[in-house]
Amino acid sequence: MDWERILLVASHVGVIERLMETSLAYARTRSQFGQPIGKFQAVAHKIADMKTQLEAARLLTYRSAWRLENSRSASLDASITKLFVSETLVKTALDTVQIHGGYGFIAEFEVERALRDAVGSTIYSGTSEMQRNIIARWLGL
Repeated sequence: MDWERILLVASHVGVIERLMETSLAYARTRSQFGQPIGKFQAVAHKIADMKTQLEAARLLTYRSAWRLENSRSASLDASITKLFVSETLVKTALDTVQIHGGYGFIAEFEVERALRDAVGSTIYSGTSEMQRNIIARWLGL
């Protein structure tokens, strides 16, 4: 399960990056009230949070993969990474839909599909609740 969890979230990191880049490009080109929507603090902060969470997800994934390769046990790291990255993917996808506004629901933009797919990431290979149980067990709870 450790291999599965770590490899799955590695692909999610790529999706998070794509969604952030899509949001960034849209925020730079979509104008409202005579300026790009990226100039509005609410939109800029969402994208700044996406970048921060992307880098944290990437580092957790790299660390988990390293531990998997070099340690006997990576179960705790795999669960922490799976929990964080899958929930970050859902948040990033939801924020991307919100940044796109009405266009976020149109199939041609493919943003709505990313949100639907992201929800599944918190379920397969052990739900988020299951990951929390594993982490709690490792902490002696």
